[in-house]
Amino acid sequence: MNGQPLENPIGPALRTSSLVFALILAAVSALFVPPLAVVAALLVAASLWVMFRYPMSVLGSLLAFMPIDYMVIEFGKFLGLPGMTVVSACTKEVPLLLLLFILWRRNGFKAAAPDWFLLALFTMAVVRTLFDGQYSTLALDFDFLIPYAVGRVALLTVKQESLWARRAVWIVAVLSVLGMIEVFILGPGPRTVLYLATDADTAGKSLTASFGATGFGGMREASTMVGPPYFAALCMIALIFWWVYCRNPLPSFMIAAGLLCSVTRSAWLGTALAILVLAVVMEQQKRLALYAALALAMFVAAIPVLGLKDYLLATKTGEDSSVEGHRETLKEGVDYITDNPFGGGNAKVGTAGARTSNNAPLLESSYLMTAGEYGILAMFCFIAFLLSVMHLAWRQQSRLGYAVIGILIGIGVAMTVLKLHNDRRMACWLWFPIGLVVRSSISRNFSHVSTLPQTQREE
Repeated sequence: MNGQPLENPIGPALRTSSLVFALILAAVSALFVPPLAVVAALLVAASLWVMFRYPMSVLGSLLAFMPIDYMVIEFGKFLGLPGMTVVSACTKEVPLLLLLFILWRRNGFKAAAPDWFLLALFTMAVVRTLFDGQYSTLALDFDFLIPYAVGRVALLTVKQESLWARRAVWIVAVLSVLGMIEVFILGPGPRTVLYLATDADTAGKSLTASFGATGFGGMREASTMVGPPYFAALCMIALIFWWVYCRNPLPSFMIAAGLLCSVTRSAWLGTALAILVLAVVMEQQKRLALYAALALAMFVAAIPVLGLKDYLLATKTGEDSSVEGHRETLKEGVDYITDNPFGGGNAKVGTAGARTSNNAPLLESSYLMTAGEYGILAMFCFIAFLLSVMHLAWRQQSRLGYAVIGILIGIGVAMTVLKLHNDRRMACWLWFPIGLVVRSSISRNFSHVSTLPQTQREE
């Protein structure tokens, strides 16, 4: 007002903080303490303060980072950065556990039916591992408990819930485009070099068979995920979020294109079935008819572009080695759990068993994997857990409830032939909303639960 510029309100605080920081560095240098150790300690302290002050913002940032976590860690290993394994744990398990504690202290916890089924499953798995198993495999199998537990103690407002879902849709849409750039422009070379340099899962000097398919000469899209099946499942979850929370068709086309390029039949079927059910329960049949026609047109157009003709023909005639492999592993899994109703231990089946025995059953299905490791009763507890969540979500008739219904249907289909319960990165996007819907179903105050606006219903 007097012609003098106003001082930035954060200027004094910034100057004071800088002076204090410089004095601390000078003091510790005089005491022969490495300055890097001090900087690291200050960063940890600042991170803890931010986490305690803004837990929901930190949680949202962490969820947004998870789809690219694997590629960031692999690039770090490729560049020779030390301690990337520790960094990987610090980007997920440690922050999630801290957030779990913070949100539990703030919001409390009340057990529901799904929690008891999950507790029974985990108890049986621990007991079985005590007699014959590996604790590292047990930790990997139940890594999904952490994001589920965070969802159980989190409370989202209507605005936060919608914002989180819409951002999730756009994140996967961008990743889909980046993955298509790799498929159509870069090719398999860069990823092969990266995987070979970081000792990732490869087949000799090339990518594993999961990046190809019978009758398909191209490269299946994986984007920033470890493999195509996991990226396909991520696209499926994002499309379900889009159907429930969004109206903009652009991100849906981007994600659908990425899903097609992943060439994953189980995810295609799971997505179609989930959207069909959601359209019926949300009374959006007209919208379903429109987008079903568009999806069919996109699929037909993709056949010559991706070179899917021989792939689809092999699927139709039953000559696809992948389909035959799924049949064999399913039969092998059923035979194995019939002979071992109490499970064979997590060290004797799947990837862990293959390290010690060539005769170890692969058990690609999440359901059969659970039964093969920890027993048939454990598998029933896992299925009962999923069904009990479905029941709670169905009763809510809310946006979150509809999204979880779609996720459970889609993932439930995909897990019949894929092991999707133990992917640590996708777990955050899969099990966090499941925990969130259980929390909202037992909360006394349902004001944070968003109901479907009447304008989105069709008569």
